[in-house]
Amino acid sequence: MQLADRGLMDELRQGTRRVAVGLRQHRFVSGVVISEFALSLVLLVGAGLMVRSFWKVLQVQPGFETSHLVMAHLWLPFPDDPNLNPYLKPEKRAVFAREVLHRISGLPGVQSAVIGSANTPFSGQRALVNFTLEGNATGTGELPAAEFGSLTPDFSRTIGMPPLRGRSFTDADNETGNPVVLVDQTAAERYWPNQDPIGKRILQNIQNIPGVLMAPQWTTIVGIVGRTKSEGLDAPYSAHIFVPSYQNVTLSMTIYVRTAASAESLQNTIRAAVQSVDPNLPVFGVRTMEDVVSDSLASRRFALQLMALFAATALLLAAIGIYGVMAYFVSQRVREIGIRMALGAQRDDVLKMVVWQGMSLALIGVLLGVGASFVVANLLSGLLFGVSAHDPITIIAFAALLVIVALAANYIPAYRDEDRSDGSVEI
Repeated sequence: MQLADRGLMDELRQGTRRVAVGLRQHRFVSGVVISEFALSLVLLVGAGLMVRSFWKVLQVQPGFETSHLVMAHLWLPFPDDPNLNPYLKPEKRAVFAREVLHRISGLPGVQSAVIGSANTPFSGQRALVNFTLEGNATGTGELPAAEFGSLTPDFSRTIGMPPLRGRSFTDADNETGNPVVLVDQTAAERYWPNQDPIGKRILQNIQNIPGVLMAPQWTTIVGIVGRTKSEGLDAPYSAHIFVPSYQNVTLSMTIYVRTAASAESLQNTIRAAVQSVDPNLPVFGVRTMEDVVSDSLASRRFALQLMALFAATALLLAAIGIYGVMAYFVSQRVREIGIRMALGAQRDDVLKMVVWQGMSLALIGVLLGVGASFVVANLLSGLLFGVSAHDPITIIAFAALLVIVALAANYIPAYRDEDRSDGSVEI
């Protein structure tokens, strides 16, 4: 753009020294440096907010213990001809579940195992069930709703979800026992505020949940478990209800195995144990719970890595830009600096003067970047968790970092070229 200027070309032909340090060129380069610092701060603040948000997500407790926990999925057949279905009756499914648990529990390194429904946490599968509160019909026509799940006894030790009040499931909660249910703390506070839900009854209306063969029935609440996450660590807590698996052995199942050994080493042995009961059943999705939780954060992690890459690149370009511009400016002022020092200017005063010229550009860029960060951060608010889009700690910290980088990038060329202007200049 500068070379296309007619006046510039005329001055080049005349060999005018003024071209090199022309006012327009100086303003243009200074504007580029200011823009670099402003945009760098915007990206640095965005990356900082993402890092803090990601750290906040990692601190969230899912409501169960993820380490050394392996899960596997299986699906019992449901042929069109009932005569060909070996698992048509609930008793048959319960016998199958008990045998699978017996064989898996005997595997080396296995501490405990349970069988639950297919809608595992962070899988994206939801099993929302409506229910009616006994003696508390709603006038709006809207029924209470919660995430449905089923578990066999010993789930407290296996999954790490002990009851807060009441009792857990026992072997007596089987196909011949009285229907019982557990609710989590979120459901208890939402649907029984200022009440004790233990001993109360609900009527479950299970419809359109794959693999669930359970007729609506009144069930008694016998315990309350802690809050659990099902849609993601960054999602709000939702209400949950759990029924004993032996009272409702679903066609689709999830096996949870707690192990003291490496979780990965059990993946093949779990599959072999299930197929030793029924070799025709496919076992799929054998994974560690830590991998499941990690995958649920994949999109957030990718956004963080992308923003961090751009921010680091912007910071590097800003440092290179201010260094190059200041090296150019100082080189054009070598004669002036030499004259100042020959006339008695102190070395430190000259150094401060040169450094301040570059720092003034950087500070203007930082101030503009702070203002732009407040605007752009609003666009990131949907990706943030537990952190304000206008978090002052993040903005101040990265503004200070950018100032330090600018100071170093200004000091080096100023110090180097100031050494060349030691007063021994021809006037």
